Amino acid sequence: MSEELISALRSIVGDSGLKTGGDETTPFLTDWHGQYQGRSLAVVMPDTTEQVSKVMALADRHDIAVVPQGGNTGFMGGATPDDTGHSILLSLRRMNRIREIDPVNMSMTVEAGCVLQSLHEATEQQGLYFPLNLAAKGSCTIGGNLGTNAGGLNVVRYGTTRELTLGVEVVLIGGRVLNLLSGLRKDNTGYDLRHLFIGSEGTLGVITAATMKLFPQPVSRATAFAEVRDVEAAVELLHRLQAASGGGVEAFELIPADILHVVFHHFPEIPQPLATRGAMNVLMEIGSTNPASGMADDTGLAPLQEIMQDTLASALEDRLVIDATIAASETQRKALWDVREMAPESHKRSQGVVRSDISLSQSALAPFYAEMVEGVRAIDPNLWICGYGHIGDGNLHFNLVADERSNADFGEKKDRLYELIYDKVAKYNGSISAEHGIGQTKRAQLAKVKAPEVLDVMRSIKASLDPKNLMNPGKMI
Repeated sequence: MSEELISALRSIVGDSGLKTGGDETTPFLTDWHGQYQGRSLAVVMPDTTEQVSKVMALADRHDIAVVPQGGNTGFMGGATPDDTGHSILLSLRRMNRIREIDPVNMSMTVEAGCVLQSLHEATEQQGLYFPLNLAAKGSCTIGGNLGTNAGGLNVVRYGTTRELTLGVEVVLIGGRVLNLLSGLRKDNTGYDLRHLFIGSEGTLGVITAATMKLFPQPVSRATAFAEVRDVEAAVELLHRLQAASGGGVEAFELIPADILHVVFHHFPEIPQPLATRGAMNVLMEIGSTNPASGMADDTGLAPLQEIMQDTLASALEDRLVIDATIAASETQRKALWDVREMAPESHKRSQGVVRSDISLSQSALAPFYAEMVEGVRAIDPNLWICGYGHIGDGNLHFNLVADERSNADFGEKKDRLYELIYDKVAKYNGSISAEHGIGQTKRAQLAKVKAPEVLDVMRSIKASLDPKNLMNPGKMI
């Protein structure tokens, strides 16, 4: 049976599109953090939507599960097969064509395997801007971004992947192709099915292409790093900067001292932004598409820099800010961003991590953070509390990092720490998944935060599109 299946798959995707074992499949079967290790009959790498359709038809006929995968940069095990070996891993990496960039419509149609950074480069050549921006931009794919409804650094201004998507192309189990690609901003003709598949983590179908919104390229930015009094002061500073810049805040990242410790421990070559490591810090950036915004006045400052400087000066007077630095060059700007972007890799290199991806209303951020610090200290006072992330949209990566001080019994404490996080999120009506998805890791938690009626509807949709549960089984629901 398996030999027959492999032969049939080879006839569809060719020798170059099929990997059947050994070292060549290992990178696909292990998640980015090395937490999950699966098995599969084969790694299948189609080159076209037609090939995906044929693979999905074949899987349906043989009752073989299909696990879609993009860049394999996810944190929740959503793109890793189980250990039964009764599945095919469907990698979209070879489907990496940009089908169209339409500068008049301010849109582009791209295949699911396009690496995010390549889309940035292609649109910049056209004088346009695709604002989805993640630390993993050099390896994550737009298909994976769509599957998890990725957020990233610029959500505060441009929204999540869902809000950037005009249309999608999806292949269902059995091989049916839904062409929902469209450059339209308005279309009220029936159910908007694209939203059904965005964020579905491959449990309903395989996204093979998408039409995405584009924007004018920012021509000027001002970037600053500031030590703030506390989380409450950080939120107040965000609102002040939004008002002063006319809604021009592109990123606003919370960076506590503990994450600075972890980052600089693993990457000592990164320059420290300030002379001292404050207990709570923010990295913020405003941008403009107006050419005049980058022109310096008699003082030598461009308008955006003046806005940033004036906002920080006022915040210093009001004791919201303790210390701050404004990047004076692109090199300095990159150095500031290195501090934030190396955070995920620093956790990967640590001895143990409790990893979460939550969101809260901005009004709940400060009390939640205070209660979490108290609760974590009660369980283990030696953990590094790395509650960092995109507070411009209420998203925190509230991670707890162990080192030699606590690692001996860290595994025994993980369940208590996760329970603490999720209980506090529930208390403040937050979400247990802001942008990384549910995958395998949070599947059991979903029932705790979703009403039974909601879960029933989700299962009904799943059963309608995938009655044999062949699409990424064991994930989400």
